Amino acid sequence: MKRTCVKIVAVRENPDTPCWPCINHDADKELARVTAPVVQNNPDIDFDIVSYTELSQAKADYDEDVKKYDGVLVLLLTCWKGIDLFYAQQSRDGIPTIIADVPFCGSGSMLWNTISTVRDNDLPVPVLSTLDYNEIAEAVRIFDVLAKMRLTTVLVVQDVPETGHGNRAELSKRFGETWGIRVVTAGSEEFLNYMKAVPDDEAQKVADHWVADSVEVREPTRDDLLESARVYVSVRNMMRDYGAQAVTLDCLGLSYTGAYGEHRHFYPCLSHFEMLNNGVVAVCEADLNSTVTELLIHYLTGRPGFVSDPVIDTSSDQIIYAHCVACRKVFGCNDARSCRYIIRSHAEDKKGASVQVIFPAGEDVTTVIVYPDFACIHSAKSVGNVGLEEGCRSKLAAVTDARKVLYNWRGAWHRVTVFGDYRKAFMWLFKSRGLKVYEEDR
Repeated sequence: MKRTCVKIVAVRENPDTPCWPCINHDADKELARVTAPVVQNNPDIDFDIVSYTELSQAKADYDEDVKKYDGVLVLLLTCWKGIDLFYAQQSRDGIPTIIADVPFCGSGSMLWNTISTVRDNDLPVPVLSTLDYNEIAEAVRIFDVLAKMRLTTVLVVQDVPETGHGNRAELSKRFGETWGIRVVTAGSEEFLNYMKAVPDDEAQKVADHWVADSVEVREPTRDDLLESARVYVSVRNMMRDYGAQAVTLDCLGLSYTGAYGEHRHFYPCLSHFEMLNNGVVAVCEADLNSTVTELLIHYLTGRPGFVSDPVIDTSSDQIIYAHCVACRKVFGCNDARSCRYIIRSHAEDKKGASVQVIFPAGEDVTTVIVYPDFACIHSAKSVGNVGLEEGCRSKLAAVTDARKVLYNWRGAWHRVTVFGDYRKAFMWLFKSRGLKVYEEDR
């Protein structure tokens, strides 16, 4: 992918002019302190740093900036210049913008003008005022997410557009407008042709790898594992041929409607498991909402999301996130930590093969879902796993304010959980796209 390019605009005062923070303040030194963690903590982004003392300078450069930059970070190192307001007002149709006050430098402008302008005009501009410059660096990461989303192609394997989660064509259009993604489609017949082309020895190798790394294989037969391995190789090859960075299959629809013939069920649970372990976004049920959410998680955190059907238990203040697709590399594919897993049958019909991952306890988790015009989010702390046969195979249990989540629930059933506390980052990201956000646990 093309590297992300961001412009940092330092709003400064002219020499010998009395103003906050003080006359002849050492703005160069202050700017170096602020930008050092921003640059160091965002190695995937190229930065250009410029200083403006007049609004006319920003206006003169803007048309060329639109062609070059994926985002603008405006740093308020003084007050009353109006440069921050100019970028904010352009942000809806122009360059995505973040405005950050450096406290004691631009606080007057931030509290008097910036906040009211962004709020009253509902501008998609995250606003920060913090002496923790690492927080500014974290916010800037959203520019990289937005840039990568615009270069992303999602492959949907599905026969009937009306099945799955919402109308595919309409969702594709609206998600394309908001995030810039491209959606391409393939049907079951094409998928079956890819399946037939998988060499037996390649399928054997993939299946052997899964068995060797697992704690045990319970219900699935060897044929089930080989079928899952062929699914993996086929989906991987289809993504390559379509130039896709993410995939979602209408796994239940294609299996239950007999699209494969002979009552065959080609569940992609282990295929998606393998892809997620390797840093590739793979989602079940042709669910574009969850796929977009998973992509945002992937680009923002470098970690996989766990798409689930949550179950709420108010008696224990727990949510059990349950699904038959999960990932063992929950801290990212390059992290040495890895979860144990058991190879199981698909829970709903006890056919095929899926995976039961044993998730770690004591970890912060962030759960989100993104729709075209709103998003939902809540936080929790993992406490372990649920071993019941009911529901899907992998069941992550986490503590939160379960009653509030229950009463604040919106949208469909699926949610996507990532290990780590990324709530602030997601709130900045959603703000940058103008999404209404429902904080389910508040």
